[in-house]
Amino acid sequence: MAALRDRVLVNDDFLDLWQTTSATVLPRVSSDHLPILLRFQATAAQVVMPFRFKQMWTTHSSFLPMVATSWSLTVTTSNPIQRVTQKLKQLKVTFKAWNRDTFHNVYVVMEEASEALNAIQAETTLLGNNDDRLMTEVECNIRLNTVLAQHQALSTQHNRL
Repeated sequence: MAALRDRVLVNDDFLDLWQTTSATVLPRVSSDHLPILLRFQATAAQVVMPFRFKQMWTTHSSFLPMVATSWSLTVTTSNPIQRVTQKLKQLKVTFKAWNRDTFHNVYVVMEEASEALNAIQAETTLLGNNDDRLMTEVECNIRLNTVLAQHQALSTQHNRL
């Protein structure tokens, strides 16, 4: 009875990085050892998307106060370069969360704003004008124009990349 002594040794850090690892024992060729084929692939979580500043952010009224708030957070180093680096890292995290919470998907928001404007215009056509409908239509127009400007800024930026 033969005992397999050929092994692959890995640690937890390796398995965390390469979660889809597999080992296959191949047939013996010219040695008394069995070759082992090790297959591994980085998981999708390892893909890091580069940070990109979106020009459309500057069109939002809460942009500058959000930047000021994030920049005013304290950091734990006295080295000026490290302090700036830490503040930029904090700002990046803040931007990503703020973008997700504020802008969502600009294409979906643009469609919703357009539908809201169309709905109030249809209601005005059907029921006639009054102050409430007129004010709602103005608000819908402002919202749609704001979203269209954000979309334009995003499209222009994407076209340059």
